[in-house]
Amino acid sequence: MTLAPPRPDIARRADPRASLLVLIGWYAAVVVAFGLFLGTLSGSLPADCGEGCDSERSRMLLFGLYVALPAMFLALLISLATLAALVSRTRIRSAALVGTLSAVVPLAVCALLTASL
Repeated sequence: MTLAPPRPDIARRADPRASLLVLIGWYAAVVVAFGLFLGTLSGSLPADCGEGCDSERSRMLLFGLYVALPAMFLALLISLATLAALVSRTRIRSAALVGTLSAVVPLAVCALLTASL
């Protein structure tokens, strides 16, 4: 009984779990940055406003809930598909580079689309 020789192309690829952790780190950084941005906004209502007014913070929270959250979910799905393609089809060894490449492009497109609204 002979053992099969190790496949050299598998050893040259990035670790998928480490790449996924880098990808999750990028998305966590975006969520933390949005939370920090919300902390800078005023939560008080204007004095001359009636019942139909919202504060800056509540308007941004609604924007995040109805626009940014679905856009980030779509970007996450695209990032996961990109991650699977990069891990299986490229010979990039760095898990940080693979995770960053799979996260940054969909997040940038997501940012551009939500900023245009």
